[in-house]
Amino acid sequence: MAVRVVTDSTCDLPAAIVAALEIRVVPLIVAFGDEVLQDGVDIDSETFFARLAASGSIPKTSQPSVETFRATYVEVGAESHDIVSIHLSSRLSGTLNSASIAREDVERDIHIELIDSYNVSMGLGAIVQEAAEAAKRGASMDEVTAVTRSAMDRVHFAATLDTLEYLFKGGRIGRAKSLFGSLLSIKPILHMEDGELSPFDRVRTRTKAVARLQEIALDHQRAKRMYVACSGNDAEALSLIARIRPQMPHTEFILGHFGPVVGTYAGPNALGICWVDRE
Repeated sequence: MAVRVVTDSTCDLPAAIVAALEIRVVPLIVAFGDEVLQDGVDIDSETFFARLAASGSIPKTSQPSVETFRATYVEVGAESHDIVSIHLSSRLSGTLNSASIAREDVERDIHIELIDSYNVSMGLGAIVQEAAEAAKRGASMDEVTAVTRSAMDRVHFAATLDTLEYLFKGGRIGRAKSLFGSLLSIKPILHMEDGELSPFDRVRTRTKAVARLQEIALDHQRAKRMYVACSGNDAEALSLIARIRPQMPHTEFILGHFGPVVGTYAGPNALGICWVDRE
C-alpha cells in the first residue's frame, strides 16, 4: 500500500492539488462568536473574508482535537499503514501536539511519521506537495520523509500585510512585534525564521511592498515552483504572476488563497510568495 500524506488546513493548498495527490487535510477551527466552523469545510476563503469585513471583529481559532486526528489516522490507516503527517509550526499552534497524542493511541497498528514543518500557509503547502508527489510516485516511508526534510530546507516565503493588527490581536505576531506601533505608515515584509514570523524588510507604501515581493521572486528565477497567495485580492496576485512569469519560464506558478485560519492573522489584502528551490 502506498504511503499517505496527512496535513492540516493551514497548508492553504488549492483543492485540485489536494485531490490529485490524495492529501488528507485535517481542519482547524475558526469561530465567530458561538458559531464554530471547520476551516475549509464549513467556510471557504472567499466567504471568510467577506464575513471578516462585515463583522468588524476578529474571530477565534483553535487546533484540531485529538479525536479528530485519531479518527483521521484510523481512516487513512485502513488504506495505508504508513502515514507521513506534516503540520504547521509548533511555535504557532498546538496542532502538532494534538497529532502527537493521537499517534500514540494508534501507533500499534499504524506507522506515523510526524513532522513539524516550522512553516505555515503556502510554506507548509509547498512542503506537503513535495512529499505527496513523492508518495504518488511510490516512494517508501523513509523516502517520503527524506523528501519532506529536503523540502523544508528548500522552501521559503515572503509576504506583505496591510496591517499587523490581526497578528497582534491574535497573539501570533512573534518576532514581528518589533515592527508594531511605530510603523503606522510602513508596509512590512515578513518571512518565516525558526518557525516564527519575522521581519524581512519594510517599505512605505503598498505599491513598494508589492514591487519588493516581485524583486524577491525574480531573485529566484531558477525556482522549481512559485506560489502566489492572497486574501481577497485576486487581481493583485494575478497581476504579480503576469509580471513575473515571463522571466521565469522554467518555474511552475500556482495561485493560492489564505484560508480562514491563516486569514484570521494575515487579515484582508495580504499578499505572499513562496518558492521551492531545485535540489
